Amino acid sequence: MLDIKTALFLWAMEASTLAVLLAAVWLHDRSQRHFGLWSLGFAGHGLGVALVAARGAIPDWLSILLANAVALSSFPFWIAGMLSLAKRPLAGWAAIPVLTWIAGMLLEPIRDDVAYRIALYNLSAACGFAMLAAVAIRHDIAGQRLRRLLAGIWVWQALVCLTVAAISLATMPRSLQAAPFSAISTVSSVFGFIAVIMIGARIIMDRSEQRLRHLTRTDPLTGALNRRGLVEDFASLSSSKAASGRLVALALFDLDHFKKINDTYGHQAGDAVLIAFADMCRALVPTSGIFGRTGGEEFMAGFEVRDVREAALVTEAIRQAFSAARIETDKGPVSATVSIGIATAPAAKVDLDQLMSNADRALYKAKARGRNRTTVLSGDRVLTVPTDGPEGLDAQADRQVAALRRLVAKASPQAGLSKP
Repeated sequence: MLDIKTALFLWAMEASTLAVLLAAVWLHDRSQRHFGLWSLGFAGHGLGVALVAARGAIPDWLSILLANAVALSSFPFWIAGMLSLAKRPLAGWAAIPVLTWIAGMLLEPIRDDVAYRIALYNLSAACGFAMLAAVAIRHDIAGQRLRRLLAGIWVWQALVCLTVAAISLATMPRSLQAAPFSAISTVSSVFGFIAVIMIGARIIMDRSEQRLRHLTRTDPLTGALNRRGLVEDFASLSSSKAASGRLVALALFDLDHFKKINDTYGHQAGDAVLIAFADMCRALVPTSGIFGRTGGEEFMAGFEVRDVREAALVTEAIRQAFSAARIETDKGPVSATVSIGIATAPAAKVDLDQLMSNADRALYKAKARGRNRTTVLSGDRVLTVPTDGPEGLDAQADRQVAALRRLVAKASPQAGLSKP
């Protein structure tokens, strides 16, 4: 049967091996910062446990004072990794477990008594496990079921630590080996450690699949949906609105004379224009709708409307705001315009291919009639929304456009735009 020291050394080796593997993953992709933070956490945990196991062969200050501080320093890194995975800022309170231990070691009665040290270490560890459980429950690091499993394991480990601390204070053992339930506590921690690794691996696999799916559905330059993502989301959009009795509008956007922008200002400036336009559209297209880049300087949006006029209002707000914007580039501010074609169909009878064909027909008319305008296919006619003044829209519609333009102005700093 394994004694405590051997079990601790094996535990340290397991933690150190995991630290090396996580570091290798982080070095392969530096954007995955949580892997690097977890690697530091497991490295500290492994080193601390190894120093504890080496007690008797190394000075006491190294195997007791420093070892436990190093082992507890893993909690800030584990918590930081969890917060990074959830895209949350790092938190200073994550250092509470190690700071609690350091503060206790400044008190001579605690520092010189093994029973108090055992209790203090376990109280500090219980605090760390409780904080990990709270982060798992509060933040979106995985599906609810896996988060609950993680939190349950960490709550259980916190309770074990609290129980060991209470027993240590009640029995006052004179050595680690003589401490009641020390072996059970160690084995419990090892099994909890393994369980967390298994669940963590499942979470990472699930998130990797989500990330890969996101990459296959989005345009890498603008972050908007690509053709595949548009087709998939349009199917969901039309099916969810089928019973609403409303219309689904599809708008095609084509940036005017985009090649001239690239030739005059360079491709980096052209990319800045594309990114700014995509950001503006995401701010203005209804949140229940979809938006994406279909290729080059062409984009598409789909959303539910009451009538054709409502669709024209949304796209006209985009067109007017974009034509008025000054897009900051490395070659100075750039102005650009967009031509828009719109088609609508009842949500219950919508066909994407037919809708795109109709919208493309309207877009062709917008470009043929001078560009920088919105055209709508209505029956067999292609109507152009007036571009000079609000006479083609009633007063209420004009107020809606003004409101949408104010929304763009608020979003402009994020889109890299400046007001004229």
